[in-house]
Amino acid sequence: MNPKTHHQPQGPGSLPSPRQTQCQRDTPHAHFESSCKAKNVVSERVILAICVNRKRCDRQYPCNNCTRRRRPEECVYDSPHVNISCPSVLADQPETQPFRPVESARPMRETAVDDSEAHWSREHSALARSFGYFEDSNSNTLALLRRLELPDQTDTELKNASPSTWDTVHCELDPMPDRQIMDFLVQSFVRELNWIKQVIHAPSFLMDYQLWWAKDKITDIADVEFAALIARICSYATQFLPSRSHTVDQILGRSLADIRDTCSSIGKNLATACEILGWKGTLVRVQQIIFAALKVSCEGRTSQLWEGIGSACRAAQKAGIHTDTIGFVGSQFARDSAQELERDIQRRTFCSLYVLDSHLSRQLDRTPFIPDHLVEQTLPRLRVMPDIGNIPTETATRAPDIFTERLLQVQLGLFWRGLGLQRTSEFNLTESERRYEKLNSEYLVNLHPAFAITHPDTTLDKAIPKLPMQRQLLYIAIFDSICWNFRPLLLLKPNQVARLAPYKKVLLRSQKQRLGMAALKVLEAVATLHTMFGGSYTRFSTIIFNSFEPAILLLNLCSNADFLFDQDDYHTDLMGIKVRMTYRIAMQAVEQAVQRLQMLADLSDIAASGARVATLLFARCVQPKQSSSPLAPTLSISGSLGPTQFRPPIERYGEQEEWPSLEAGDHYLMPDNFSSMAQEDSFLSPQFFIGIPHTLGGGILLMLSSSYRDL
Repeated sequence: MNPKTHHQPQGPGSLPSPRQTQCQRDTPHAHFESSCKAKNVVSERVILAICVNRKRCDRQYPCNNCTRRRRPEECVYDSPHVNISCPSVLADQPETQPFRPVESARPMRETAVDDSEAHWSREHSALARSFGYFEDSNSNTLALLRRLELPDQTDTELKNASPSTWDTVHCELDPMPDRQIMDFLVQSFVRELNWIKQVIHAPSFLMDYQLWWAKDKITDIADVEFAALIARICSYATQFLPSRSHTVDQILGRSLADIRDTCSSIGKNLATACEILGWKGTLVRVQQIIFAALKVSCEGRTSQLWEGIGSACRAAQKAGIHTDTIGFVGSQFARDSAQELERDIQRRTFCSLYVLDSHLSRQLDRTPFIPDHLVEQTLPRLRVMPDIGNIPTETATRAPDIFTERLLQVQLGLFWRGLGLQRTSEFNLTESERRYEKLNSEYLVNLHPAFAITHPDTTLDKAIPKLPMQRQLLYIAIFDSICWNFRPLLLLKPNQVARLAPYKKVLLRSQKQRLGMAALKVLEAVATLHTMFGGSYTRFSTIIFNSFEPAILLLNLCSNADFLFDQDDYHTDLMGIKVRMTYRIAMQAVEQAVQRLQMLADLSDIAASGARVATLLFARCVQPKQSSSPLAPTLSISGSLGPTQFRPPIERYGEQEEWPSLEAGDHYLMPDNFSSMAQEDSFLSPQFFIGIPHTLGGGILLMLSSSYRDL
């Protein structure tokens, strides 16, 4: 089979937007659509002239026209239309699997490499592997040996392992899903997911993606690394399908679960082969390790995510992407603008890795892998202007770069880690207050206007579609960090509180309020982000994790008898934001968070686990309020709660189910927030009872819900 011949997509794709042009052709097996965005009317005409010529549009993703224009990320060539009703699509295509590239005539990027540097690499790769030296250091023993001219040394371990390893590589590439399936998943990832973590630079990745498929054969380790990256990106992308924009259960008759498992296996085995073929690794190795970690995060395995981030950090330092002394593929000095862009891509990936490391270490109370000074030395230096169409130049210059949100997250991590907080020491109310004030005076005041906490600039939200979602991601991180700053005060023992000076007791009450308000703001941002994702099923760990943690905090605060809630129309200030913190608003926020976790429990083990715990704690928190309220009615399962009707939970568990009572519970509970619910009257909606464990008792919860509505 001609290696460049690939079967075309099956079925029509989604309709392009009005500013997109389309080239189309019908065949017995396929319907083709390809379109390219245009920056203005003139460029639209140029692209139209190109795309109308069917012979010049290759109808692959990204199409050759967008690739030639160096805008592959703007390609909207439609992947095959897929749905659950087309399981036999592959049946009439006996040769759907394209030829797998098995040898390569050129590296992924043709970067000029100094002859002496290449000679050095050949001579001392075995030495570096054996001793574990960082090859690009300018201060270790290898730096001294670099001055000496030694005869070539062959890495015998690598040489002996190569034949069998390459056989493994060839075997692993054979079952890779069809090009059309991979195109669909890559396109879905670039359009819908890459903005979240920004591990890759989409334009560069798509150009390399095209080159990889165009190769006749592969014998270069760089191509194997890239194959592992493709497989792991596609496996990660399947975690977010079906989705609002792609309501798919199968792709060309192949189930998502099968595709996910196949890509995961290929990615894992190719990554192992790459470790054998090349000890040092490159940026691509770091990227594919990160995607493997993100994939297990979607499956609810946060401990493995942490281990994966650690592996990626080690790979980054081994490959040397944390320094500015090396080139993208071995060159020590950037020689032109293209190489400088590649170096900036390297810096961006390292920054994204730092954000993951900082955020997880803070949430999980772990020691970070990446020292602060490394990321401070590798901050991106280029600003890529977003393509936002026909808007005034002045507005365009104010527009945030696609990477602005990540940089703000880097700065947030540097801020908190720069304070040198040691959790092993006793909680200091004065120091926590000082950190809170410094966050406001040193970090928040320097936010980009589009990401401001109060009155953000939303003029470019339509021009940059992912900007509103990035804003909510940053809000979640900021308010979660405030929760982290004040959370230890909930662990103070009664005798510790009793020993506090009177002014510190006042400060403690104030900080408890700020903790509750920050938790409310986290839940508000999570709810907004979840709505932007379609408000339905998702495995996005940020939504799940940050629904659970603030809910626990709020439940803990609501269970404290001495917690001072706002009264009437009083609002408390949090970072310049007026937040109304009442018992009713807090419990509404928790209820919504628990509902969200229950809905996502079918897809995520971590959501299911969090939903069980949060539901139990919710009931324990509300029951004392119910028993102390003389106005609270005692209702049966089928009872009425006035104007609001609740569906009995017997629809799930059956009429014969026995509902045990609950014991009054724990004073250490957890929070969830949603300040925008202050105007809502409905509380425990029927969906809340779906998924309530047998041990909770639906009738009890019905009584509890009626009680705190009267409080």
